Amino acid sequence: MANASPWIDRSATPARPKFLNQEVLRRRYKWWTFLTSSLNLLIVSALVVVCLQFSENWWLSGSLIYLPQTPLLIPSVCLLGCSLMWHIRSALLNLTSIALILVCLCDARFSMKPFNGIPDSGRNVRLITCNVQNFEPNFGQVLREVARFKPDILILQEARQVPKMLNEYLEGWNWQHQAGLMVGSKWSLSEGGLCHTSPYDRLTAMAVRIETPSGPIMVGNVHLMTARRGLTELSVTSILDGSGPASVDHHAFLRDEEARQTQAFFENLPEDAPTIIAGDFNMPTASSIFDDSFGQYSDAFDEAGIGFGYTAPCRPIRFWLPEVPWLRIDHVLTSQHFETLRCEAGEFSGSDHRLVATVLKLRDPNAPPP
Repeated sequence: MANASPWIDRSATPARPKFLNQEVLRRRYKWWTFLTSSLNLLIVSALVVVCLQFSENWWLSGSLIYLPQTPLLIPSVCLLGCSLMWHIRSALLNLTSIALILVCLCDARFSMKPFNGIPDSGRNVRLITCNVQNFEPNFGQVLREVARFKPDILILQEARQVPKMLNEYLEGWNWQHQAGLMVGSKWSLSEGGLCHTSPYDRLTAMAVRIETPSGPIMVGNVHLMTARRGLTELSVTSILDGSGPASVDHHAFLRDEEARQTQAFFENLPEDAPTIIAGDFNMPTASSIFDDSFGQYSDAFDEAGIGFGYTAPCRPIRFWLPEVPWLRIDHVLTSQHFETLRCEAGEFSGSDHRLVATVLKLRDPNAPPP
């Protein structure tokens, strides 16, 4: 006993599991990932319901649909990475959130038509629409894209002082020009009427009749009022005192009435010809105003677009990346007489809006309706 060590022999003590702490942390991360992913999906679903169900009928949802939506993907993408590491079953929750944001909020489309070749046909109509912001700041970039797409019909908004380069490039074209609305075509055209609406006392649309090789069509050029008039009144103070939401609701009412009067103008055109309505609607497809007034038409990008198709705003924004638009507010709408073969937004920011280029095919009159 004299040689016994005064220290405790710890070798006889049962060893602690080496990975116990790691296993506890793994379980915690697993449950944290599942709960956070579930909560994120719940929030995304609620946001989708609010934005699509109430839209511009409520000032808050009407404001949200005009904000950038792509940042909403950040939490879902981060949680998807966590779920792949710690709880693979939660990946389905995050993939659902990402899909809801992309399709319902970001307005992404995934048509297979852009991958198909465009057959040569005398029934095809190549059309471009663009808000050229009085041909500033760099109309040359817009014109280069026009040259690349080779349109048959060109529809412009905010086209007041027409530059010499446009007339030189499209020499021999036929034009109709009224108060910033401009329609040109390589085919003969004639005026079909003007739409002057009362809410803002302004010209919102013009119609022209174009004689295509396959017969006459009606083409409308639209420029509706921007939603900024109400949204710029929002601030912390105005929200608290109620003046900001009241301003948003007031201008939403005026814009709704303007859209209804514009739609009635096209409905009351004297002839029932194949119709294209294109231009700067200043509304995304999530807008209830847009859906109520123009939902009966086919949207070319919905039918044959891929990606986001964002067209505005391209001007510098204080809280956003320069020349990175986040709204699809320029549209090409068609009656059931047309099939859209391709639709895409422009790549350059020669104006405050990027152009929208489409290839439409006039359906055979004897073909059954789509």
